[in-house]
Amino acid sequence: MDLTSDFDEVFIVALLAVANSDVSDLLPNACELNVLIVLDRSDSVKGGFNKSRQFVIDASDEMVIGPTHHRVAMIVYSGLSYRREVFPWNFAKSNEEFVRITNNLRAIGGTTNTKKALEVAIDVMAQRNKTIPTLIMVVTDGRSADDPKIPAQRLQQEPNTWVYAAATGDPEKVDKQELEDITGNPYHIVLHRGREHAADVARRLLRKAQLWSCNEASYHSVLSSNMHVRQELEDITGNPYHIVLHRGREHAADVARRLLRKAQVRCEMDLVLVFDFSTTTDPLIEYYKEMSKKLVQALRIGPHYTLVAAVTFATVGRTRTKFNLKRYKTQDEVMKAIDELESTGGTTAIGEGIREATKQISQKEGARPEIATKVMIIFTDGWVNKGPDPEEMKKVAIDQGFEIYAVSFVGPVPNMVHTNNEMLSVLAQDSMHIFTEKTFDQLIQKVKQRNLKCLSA
Repeated sequence: MDLTSDFDEVFIVALLAVANSDVSDLLPNACELNVLIVLDRSDSVKGGFNKSRQFVIDASDEMVIGPTHHRVAMIVYSGLSYRREVFPWNFAKSNEEFVRITNNLRAIGGTTNTKKALEVAIDVMAQRNKTIPTLIMVVTDGRSADDPKIPAQRLQQEPNTWVYAAATGDPEKVDKQELEDITGNPYHIVLHRGREHAADVARRLLRKAQLWSCNEASYHSVLSSNMHVRQELEDITGNPYHIVLHRGREHAADVARRLLRKAQVRCEMDLVLVFDFSTTTDPLIEYYKEMSKKLVQALRIGPHYTLVAAVTFATVGRTRTKFNLKRYKTQDEVMKAIDELESTGGTTAIGEGIREATKQISQKEGARPEIATKVMIIFTDGWVNKGPDPEEMKKVAIDQGFEIYAVSFVGPVPNMVHTNNEMLSVLAQDSMHIFTEKTFDQLIQKVKQRNLKCLSA
């Protein structure tokens, strides 16, 4: 039964049922990975080359491209008499560089000579880092003018190597047998109507490679939105509770993402900095900013690491999210944004600041539920005279998964008011979560522990 061709409007992908002992037969078993992309731009895919190219870019979202994480090489091909482009290992040092180079690729037509492309792939593979696993993704419609089976078998036999094939066009027009010859495994074929669906599957393949490698977890999951395939899905998984059934592609895909994320290494962090910008803290604001920048400097910032948001509060009406979690992707951007924060003064509504900060649990704000740990750090002198009860707002934030720290600046500084230590005890998670500028390095070390796997990678 060919599920992908039976349902044009159904989002279906089988994430193969495996036991822990069989994981190595399916996917690489390492956090570092070689990824070789073999991209067809011949006449047979010419009209859809933009989709294939975008598929590769979309799938790269799940990689951390660079010499210490995912080392990428790429072969772009068509006919024997047409120029092939061969990009060696580590040609892109970052995701941004990879996207820029890939976006500049153009369709040139010609016949489809996948056999020759795979022979070139054998040469490229000889230059790889053989101490880490390799995933090969061949993006083609499988309509080659020559038979790619022999070089494909050589690639399949390479140690610690997994070969996949992807087609982004109409499944009815794809030579599925050739794709199976390329991969040596029918379950290693990504076959979907539409670039977005295929890219989503490829992202999950890459993510699954990382999940199993770093956590040795395994899943028996199948997505479908057509109820009459339930029995076949149960036969595949061997367990009715390992079947995810949903009407609607987006809903089903979202369920799959959540299942996979549960096994992900928890080095990501969503960090929310909350600044008291009321009148009493005017002498302290620059110190708050310097402490927060010192923390950011100690962390690895980025979509796969720590994301940072900033909230400032004074009176209820002057409480604002200055930038949310999805706004900035680099350390320099976050540091600059903190530098640009300015106080408007006013009364002090700490509870309102916490309530505003808790909004950063939303994916719309850039949060990564079930992946990232949540940390909230409140910089304040502890005085409150307006707004909702800070203790109640703290409880809500903790219920939403935040770990909460309270930080004060004890000085002395001219014109500062003394710190309300009693309120700091109310705001913080517990007495071990209260810090001053004198102990702030200890806080940095505590928070940094959550990011440590990323820092040492």
